[in-house]
Amino acid sequence: MAAGVEAVLAVLESSGFERLPSPLVVAGSTFEFDAAARGTVYSHDLVVVALTSNEPTRLVRLLSGLSLTLDQVESRRPVTLVLLGDPLDASTHSELERQARVLAIGSEEPSEKEIREVVAILLPLDLPTSSSQGRDALAELEAVVGKRWSDEHRALVAAAAAGPDVVRDALREYLEDGASSVADEQAPM
Repeated sequence: MAAGVEAVLAVLESSGFERLPSPLVVAGSTFEFDAAARGTVYSHDLVVVALTSNEPTRLVRLLSGLSLTLDQVESRRPVTLVLLGDPLDASTHSELERQARVLAIGSEEPSEKEIREVVAILLPLDLPTSSSQGRDALAELEAVVGKRWSDEHRALVAAAAAGPDVVRDALREYLEDGASSVADEQAPM
């Protein structure tokens, strides 16, 4: 197996994909891609990997056959083709895109960074931890509001921790209290 193909599989496996045996067999039909993997956790894609040094018409036939076979067995698994190597001509690329999502890497031996950039759509997002997101939002709010930070502000912010319904109720109560105070001041004595 080519080093670039192995590197693509390593990146996919590190993100929850399962390597499939080669050649790929689907519903009794054999497909001779350079490699294949299926998503198990974050993605449900069937990913096939091919070198662009393969015969382009053969590659189109393989991918067309795979798509047709998956349709016949009513598979709901989307297919992604990862191409390694020199770009294919526009008409071949267009034919491949009719059958699957095509992710092209412009080298047969890409770096891990290049692979991750191209296949990022298949990988789970790396979200920052709450500790790395910056300062506490409530402290920021208090710094902006400053000395105008009232008991009412604190009550509304505390309600926010309980959810939108509690905030709505607290805001309604705050407005009703304000409206009744105004009405009391304007009432004749």
